[in-house]
Amino acid sequence: MAENNEGSQLPVRYEGGRALAPDFNGHPVATFDRFEPAAAPLQDYLGLLLRRKWTVVIAAAAIFGVTCLFTATSPRIYEATATMLVTEAGGGSARAGQGQMPPMMAEMAAPDLETHAALIQGKSTADATADWLKKHGGPNLSASALRQSIRAAIVPKTHLVKLSARARTPKDAQTIANAGASAYADMNRRRAQGSSESASRYLGEQLTISKDNLTSSEEALRSFKESTHTVAQDASAADLLAQAASLHGDLDKTSADLVQAQARMSKVRTQLGQQNRSIAASQVRDNTVVQQLRAKLVDLEGQRLVAQSQYTSAFSAPLGQIDDQIRIIKGQLDAEIRNVVRSSSGDLGTQQALVSGLIQGEAEVAALQARKKQTQAQLKAAERELQRIPARQVTLARLQRQVDVAQNIYSGLLTQSQEIEVGRVMALGNTDVVELADAPALPVKPNVPLNLAFGLLFGLAVGVGLALVLDQLDDTIRGEEDVVRYADAPVLGAVPILEAPDAALVLTSRSLRGRAIDAYRGLRVNLGFVTPGAGGHTVLVTSPGPQEGKTTTALNLAIAAAQSGRRVVLVDSDLRRPSLHRLLSLNGLKGLSETLVGQAAASEVLQGIPDISLRVISSGARPPNPTDLLDSDEMRHLVAGLRKQADLIIFDSPPLLSAADGLVLASLSDAVLMVCIPGLSHRRALQRAKLLLGQIGHTVSGVVLNKVERRQGYGYYGYYYGYYGGYERSDEGDAAESGDGVEGPKNSG
Repeated sequence: MAENNEGSQLPVRYEGGRALAPDFNGHPVATFDRFEPAAAPLQDYLGLLLRRKWTVVIAAAAIFGVTCLFTATSPRIYEATATMLVTEAGGGSARAGQGQMPPMMAEMAAPDLETHAALIQGKSTADATADWLKKHGGPNLSASALRQSIRAAIVPKTHLVKLSARARTPKDAQTIANAGASAYADMNRRRAQGSSESASRYLGEQLTISKDNLTSSEEALRSFKESTHTVAQDASAADLLAQAASLHGDLDKTSADLVQAQARMSKVRTQLGQQNRSIAASQVRDNTVVQQLRAKLVDLEGQRLVAQSQYTSAFSAPLGQIDDQIRIIKGQLDAEIRNVVRSSSGDLGTQQALVSGLIQGEAEVAALQARKKQTQAQLKAAERELQRIPARQVTLARLQRQVDVAQNIYSGLLTQSQEIEVGRVMALGNTDVVELADAPALPVKPNVPLNLAFGLLFGLAVGVGLALVLDQLDDTIRGEEDVVRYADAPVLGAVPILEAPDAALVLTSRSLRGRAIDAYRGLRVNLGFVTPGAGGHTVLVTSPGPQEGKTTTALNLAIAAAQSGRRVVLVDSDLRRPSLHRLLSLNGLKGLSETLVGQAAASEVLQGIPDISLRVISSGARPPNPTDLLDSDEMRHLVAGLRKQADLIIFDSPPLLSAADGLVLASLSDAVLMVCIPGLSHRRALQRAKLLLGQIGHTVSGVVLNKVERRQGYGYYGYYYGYYGGYERSDEGDAAESGDGVEGPKNSG
């Protein structure tokens, strides 16, 4: 089923994927496959890069050159690295004496590795390094410059820190790295000594105060003994006094724990009320099993508090047994609470946790209250016992206790003071320089291999990108795909670039064979499919614009057709810029113009070419009104007469977009051949020429691609000529040996 060519005004029908091109009388004379653009394969991109190779090369060379220049002119930067060992807090194996520092001092003098790395890169280290360089005759650099130069890195899974320094000479880099490491080690040592001195001063002050307290306590005890003539202290009074002091401490702690437990229980009650008001805690508390378990839990909590006051960590077995019983009771209590809560609405998990927390909190409060009452009772009993002891013995026991406490405090402070003093003397810091930096042999900047590789790859990427952009902006015809898309016509032939001095006479030159001759002979054969049948056929050879090779194509096509034995008439109908008479060295005084104005007959202007059945009508004198002459009845009568005398009539006309002469000649022709040059002819021009022909009811019968380069990547034809290049050269040699050739035309008049 035929379908119309939508979006086009040309009278072209497509049937079964093939196009029927009508002849001048409206009858289809040839078919050709319509080219459907497909996704661009790899060879299309390779062809694009081949066409734009100089763009890619120039862009890559320019960027690579700039990269080389930048690399060559960039200052060389060298990097040297020193290694420092950071010991752990409290000392380490790196220094035997460091382990004798007090733990408090070791912690103050030993920050972690990340802190060390940050301090090395900080302003203080830069200032210390600048001072070190000034003292030891190093490079004169400011602290800000040194801070930018010095970097620190932690070696994973070690206690090592790498200090790196960069400079423009290897010697300076080495000096700065060693100076930074030494300056930081000194600074760390001074910081450790400063911490020791501060602690020593503080402990000295506290030691003085403690000594004064001890002295005053001893003086009060001595005075009391002298005034009361009491020498020995009653042991029972001392024990009761110590017991009362211990009970006071237990009572204070129990009271504080009770306040905290009551606060927690109040918070749980509030959360339980917000979670689900449909369940009341009384439902759980009124449960018989819960009440029994709660009573056991309160009893166990009380036993645990009593056991804590009776047993030490050295004998903790009774405490462990009580804790095991408490865990069992809590597990049973949680299970029973879960059964009670499951019958109510709300979040089971949350309700169970809150209710369990409430019950356990009540048990803890009850146990603490019982403990508080018990402690208060024991304290009252101890105070009653103290009242039975003479007041003199109680006072003596209290004074003696004050002396003992003051003595213990003073002894502890004295011990710490002695440790701090030892640490202050041995405070060497926790940082050592274990490996000095060596002078680097190679610079780290610029990285020549990396820069050159990056410059080359970036240049190629820019070149390829620029080639793609230019190709997208390029409006010229590239090959068969563009021809079919913008002209709706097949490519009837592709003529390679001719290297002869006179390219127009390719078929008359012995030196040019192979590709060029085959191209025109192939065009002649394809033209026979466009204009089939007997009788004189007229063919217009034109182009969208000037300098696209239409005259050369018309001449060589005429010669090729004449060499096949057909009677051919070549008419130079380009009355504005004629050139055929010069190419063939013909008489140009009389020609088409004189015939159309009645000054000469057609037989007078026909000039024959010997050895081939080709006759030529030159343009003659240039008329002032070429379009009117071509659109006259005389022109139509002339064409009708030539049809009777020749098998093929070829018109060479002006460019179709330059003048209306081409459209007039197209109306007189059976077929229109459009000559285009890939890379030079514009797509819009070809499309405009097609539209102009469509306005007069004509189409482009076929397109001739002229000056196709062998390796320019213009689709199939570039591949074809490149592939057969060697075969053509071999064929030319065979032809030369056989003496087969084409004789050149000779003038006749």
